Amino acid sequence: MSMFLSLRSDVSTCLAGRLMPRCADTSCARRRPDLSALSWAGGLVRQWSAIRFNRLWYCSRGCVEQAALRGLVQSAAIPPTGTPRRPLKLGALLQDAGLISQAQLDMALGASAATGLRIGRQLERLGFVTSDEVLQALATQAGVGCLLAFDVSRVRRVPMALPEAMVRSLRLVPFEIDPERKQASVICAAPLPRAAMLAFARLTGWTPKPYLVTDRVLEAALVAYRPAEHPETANAATTLDNIGAAAALVADTAVAERTVTMRHAAYDNRVWVRIEGLQRVSDLIVTNERHEGKGMSSPVCA
Repeated sequence: MSMFLSLRSDVSTCLAGRLMPRCADTSCARRRPDLSALSWAGGLVRQWSAIRFNRLWYCSRGCVEQAALRGLVQSAAIPPTGTPRRPLKLGALLQDAGLISQAQLDMALGASAATGLRIGRQLERLGFVTSDEVLQALATQAGVGCLLAFDVSRVRRVPMALPEAMVRSLRLVPFEIDPERKQASVICAAPLPRAAMLAFARLTGWTPKPYLVTDRVLEAALVAYRPAEHPETANAATTLDNIGAAAALVADTAVAERTVTMRHAAYDNRVWVRIEGLQRVSDLIVTNERHEGKGMSSPVCA
């Protein structure tokens, strides 16, 4: 009998270790409790009361809030993956394509120094090239596609529901998605907004596939954009004035949902936070520019 009780105790202790891992907050004084003396019902109740935040187990709302706060405040800018290849100059691309002569390029460069216009716009103003020719050259320069014609109605109710404020800040407008590849086709204007694309990926978990359009088309699309209606998604972002308030709201959501993932990126002097729960996705905007993070034009993530 004693051997049976000992074996039962060992099994209970082993299962308890699996059911109740340590709190992911290393500064937490409360560690994984010993469930060997508890009934199975008590163990299940304690397991249910735990919270999973960013795939880690936390023992309480307070520990989740501290983890969210550290993630929002202490995240560093994502390091570059390598030295970017220097793109070919736009004027050289247009000249190689036989669209302008060296004399026209020299004239445009001189005029651009006086007007402050970019070389592509200056060449257009002088009548040497069309806007479509410049757009195609800019796409070649950036190594992406371009859309010479675009129906802005395509940006209404795209299945990927993003708040209007987020789309207008990033200036990336989704118009088509590929759920299998987790890829979103977006339109944007030149120069290719690489920092915004990285922020988009970190906030949504989707890879943006960019297509360049003219400034006029992009502005029309930004006005026309409306997020899709998803019952699990709050389309309007909640605006907060400090990171502490954002961390508290993340913790409240974690308590309600029991399992949440926080994604965030710093961009355009704001911190964007996306909270993904089992039942709902919420977006936050932290507008206070005095938060601790540095390099806020570069995206950061959890």
